[in-house]
Amino acid sequence: MGPSRIRGLRIAASVCAVAALAAALACAPAMARGRAASIQPFFEYTVAFNGHGSYSRTQSAEGGGTLKEEASWSWSTVYPHVLIPTTPTSPLSALSFPAYGLGQEGTGKWTITNRGSQGEDCSNSGGLGLPSAAGGGGGGGVKVHRPGIGLSRGVIFNLTALTDYKTTSGAGDNALPCYPSDFWQQVILGFASPGIKHTAAGLPDVQPLSTTVKLAPSDLRHARVTKNVAIGPAEMIVSNCGEGGGTTCTQSYTWSGNARFTKHKF
Repeated sequence: MGPSRIRGLRIAASVCAVAALAAALACAPAMARGRAASIQPFFEYTVAFNGHGSYSRTQSAEGGGTLKEEASWSWSTVYPHVLIPTTPTSPLSALSFPAYGLGQEGTGKWTITNRGSQGEDCSNSGGLGLPSAAGGGGGGGVKVHRPGIGLSRGVIFNLTALTDYKTTSGAGDNALPCYPSDFWQQVILGFASPGIKHTAAGLPDVQPLSTTVKLAPSDLRHARVTKNVAIGPAEMIVSNCGEGGGTTCTQSYTWSGNARFTKHKF
């Protein structure tokens, strides 16, 4: 995606944000609307969510067959025009105001090696990238909410890095274990199922590569804040991916990164 295209998308996002704000103000009571229009300051944040992750799986059979899968990936997603009201009179104070990633980058690689599993020997490797999404980039987004009235209790950001990865090279016909037609969908989302197959009961389902960040009142006074983030309990997967009949299976999945918040006066 070229710089001019990204600038155009950001301008469009800014126009949409202002339009949404105007619509929300129109729905407020007249007196509250007058106060909001006269004294309501907003902060506009640009949020950058960057990270890298990995997955591995080893399945061994009693007869000596071994299937190994490995993948690594990284992403960089920028969410412009994230609006935060600074007074309790704002009609947006209780809303989740979404912003979507523009100018994203997302790459990765994967390998599969099979020795004797299902009576076949094979190996294959390929790449991962972002699918085309409406508005550019690979989807993802950020939603904002406040745990209380005003900024005295901080602001909570729910960040999702991207909607999906696609296989950019190495796609197969699924005839052998080494040749999946879509590695991310079949191996990561389908078999490992992070965010769905939980390590403990009672955990909520979550989108893979997502996190929650709370900025405290002291953070909100700074022009720029960076928070380290990592995989949460609801996204972790069980290490034992199946055993029995002489077969054992172990797997691991993880990611880490940071979220950078840059504040502008609206």
